[in-house]
Amino acid sequence: MILRIPTGFEALDRVCQGGFPLGSIIVLLGPPGSRKEDFLHTLSVKLAKLNGSRLRENQLLPERIWYLTLTTSKESVLRDVEGKFSEDFCRAFSSKALFRSFWELPESFVDLAGWLKQADGKVVRDAKSKIFTDLSKFLEREASNSILIFFPLNDFALFFSESEKVEFLAFLEELSESCRRWGFTIMAPLVPGTLDPSFEANILSKADGIISFRRQPSPGGKELMVCEKLFGTLLGEVCFEVHTERKGLELKPLKSVS
Repeated sequence: MILRIPTGFEALDRVCQGGFPLGSIIVLLGPPGSRKEDFLHTLSVKLAKLNGSRLRENQLLPERIWYLTLTTSKESVLRDVEGKFSEDFCRAFSSKALFRSFWELPESFVDLAGWLKQADGKVVRDAKSKIFTDLSKFLEREASNSILIFFPLNDFALFFSESEKVEFLAFLEELSESCRRWGFTIMAPLVPGTLDPSFEANILSKADGIISFRRQPSPGGKELMVCEKLFGTLLGEVCFEVHTERKGLELKPLKSVS
């Protein structure tokens, strides 16, 4: 029996046979503003509200939800949540979501890609070493029975130069093994097009699940969430229409993507 983490979205849990498999890495693929962040925030709230609920035999609630960040501050996430959702939602989110930053932003920091191009190589190497050493220690101490949100995965990947991409892919493989060994699940939002295409494809190949967020190309097209693959689940491509309301993101099952 595969243990699963319920999402609180009834339609999604139904097609995922109870939720996301425990010990998996799930990439949420989509451009900025594509609702992938709203999905994660709403997931946190729904899990908070499931505390004390009766679960199915194959379901397990995570004890903690961690947002792991490099360039995104806790304050900016909370501002985003407060700007979109109701007071009840914000209270539930604050009660469940925990934050851990692994990097102190340099002075006059604007964006990561620009800083990496301009910074001295040794400064970058030292920063990367500290980030991933601290991350390894954090995983050993806090990861068990948690959801870890790499917010976003692009930031972590950008610290690896062209010659170091294999090193990052090896890190993802080790992370996958740790997920299964220690019983935690990773949700990793990824903005497409910001990394080398082959590097991005290799990252996606390491994922146990891929959920893409996009808008239909036709005028006035619907915003969609498409479950493209999920380890341990007999799942074809499943599509949902997404709406963000004051009470959280809502999913409506669709028969097809077109």
